Amino acid sequence: MIGLLGINHKTCSLEIREKYSFTNQEIIEFSELLYQETNISDIVILSTCNRTEIYFSQDLYDRQMAFEQVYNTLNLFKSILEHHWHAFYHKSNVEAVTHLFEVASGLDSMILGEDQIIGQIKEAYLFCTKAALTDDILMRLFQKSFEAGKRVRSETGIKLGNTSISSAAVELCNKYMGGLAQKSLLIVGAGDTSTLALQNFKNKAVKNITITNRTLSNAQTLANNYKAKVLEFDNFQSQLHLFDIVCVATHSKDYLIKAEDVTKSAQHSANKQQIFIDLSVPRNIDESISQFENIQLICVDDLEAVVQITAEKRQECIEQATVIIQKVQTEFSEWLASRSLRPAIKTITSVLQSVHNKELKLNKKYDSIETQNAVEEYAEHLTQRYTGLLIKNLKELTNNGKDIDSLKIVDNLFKLD
Repeated sequence: MIGLLGINHKTCSLEIREKYSFTNQEIIEFSELLYQETNISDIVILSTCNRTEIYFSQDLYDRQMAFEQVYNTLNLFKSILEHHWHAFYHKSNVEAVTHLFEVASGLDSMILGEDQIIGQIKEAYLFCTKAALTDDILMRLFQKSFEAGKRVRSETGIKLGNTSISSAAVELCNKYMGGLAQKSLLIVGAGDTSTLALQNFKNKAVKNITITNRTLSNAQTLANNYKAKVLEFDNFQSQLHLFDIVCVATHSKDYLIKAEDVTKSAQHSANKQQIFIDLSVPRNIDESISQFENIQLICVDDLEAVVQITAEKRQECIEQATVIIQKVQTEFSEWLASRSLRPAIKTITSVLQSVHNKELKLNKKYDSIETQNAVEEYAEHLTQRYTGLLIKNLKELTNNGKDIDSLKIVDNLFKLD
């Protein structure tokens, strides 16, 4: 069974999503606890600002029990006592496969067709694979998801308009300020989301850019690429008043900018209008700063208006994308079904070969070497011929492995002593 337990921006608020976000280190720790509690060992966890999704492969439990086991272990790991079962979606097999392909293609994103998600899926898959957390089913599944995502983006017009949360945030910021060319910008963080935001600000002709990051060398590398300045991370909060726009995108679990930081900064800014953009989950900016005069706070859940405009432009591409996804999903399902035939094919081959060897051994007692060789050659021919015929009939009878009940009958039929 392929299973998916997840939450996203459609099913719950940012307040709940941030409780279930994962760092890479937490993925390793959770996988160890999950195996300890359930014996489920094959997982990929996708954790972004808009979703946390746990994909798993298992044959130990029925569908409902599997989801309950993963959900209970998740709450145990996160030390969450509240009941959020209603916020999670639970998908298995074809539904889970289709959902992943839709996510990879940008159909399930806050911004229809967003580009950033495909890179995030690849990072999640590669991390879990390198950590030996994926079996061959999950490996094949995610590789096909990359194919689906690539084809949808190249064969449809789904990339028109804003294609990431970062670009939508910059677009909204531009609207609030009536142009960004003369504005000063502070980027806090040097990861993929920060880089995308920086690229979008550059596209709006922003030139006065400063970058700060906990690891100074990463900030310096990013700054060199975009001709930006670098600010020491320690106590960067004391410099907030120098910037018109502050954009934060890190993996910190705590507020990096608190209400008192903004209050102190305001004492130096003389009624200066500022925009704070928080692209982090969990949030890195205290949401209470939105109550301050001359302060505008933009979080990931505030981008719905920009999203709606983009979605309207791309709706006509959904039907084309769905056709592509169905084709790739069918290819994966065929592979998965044929994979289930392998034990039966191995059993048929083994049983016929065993009968072949046993009968030849009995024949050797009575015939000459020449006769034995002739009989052996003919018996080998018959064995191969009937093996091929039975395997062909097996595929037809079980619809290439999809008919599980027929497959079980064949398995029982060839369990000969």
